[in-house]
Amino acid sequence: MGGGATDKTAIAVGVLTIGIGIIPVLVMLGILPRGTPGPDPAPDWLGWMIGAVFVAAGIIVVLKGLANSANDASGLLPASVPGPIRALHDLLSVGIVFGLAAMFTWVAFGPGPRHFAMSMSVGGLSVLTHGSGDMPGRIAFGFGAILFWCVAAAMALQTARRWR
Repeated sequence: MGGGATDKTAIAVGVLTIGIGIIPVLVMLGILPRGTPGPDPAPDWLGWMIGAVFVAAGIIVVLKGLANSANDASGLLPASVPGPIRALHDLLSVGIVFGLAAMFTWVAFGPGPRHFAMSMSVGGLSVLTHGSGDMPGRIAFGFGAILFWCVAAAMALQTARRWR
């Protein structure tokens, strides 16, 4: 794709990541069993989103492996890669961050109870505390959601400027 050699390890990791993402998609399609829903099940779109984020990440890693740019710290594909492939890469990259923002937002602000466990380290010992309540977890995910939305907006803006 980019004219150089391919990175077979990156391609293998990408294919594995796509495979992991296909599992929730197959569950959502009813091909794999869903299991017994708990008293407060997550909405269906969350399962689709989890699968889509993993599949998109896997595709990005495969593209970077094919372009032999898996170790490029810029996160971009080389200029030698055809424009439509670079556009797909950019669209998937921005989509992953928007997907994560949406998932964190649902955990933080969505209806229904949440079940969080927290751990803390005391004198080198890690103590797991169960049943810490909704509020600390929702606050943490709320901060994460705000961060993801800011990063998503910045990525979308940067991508739009690059493609102008």
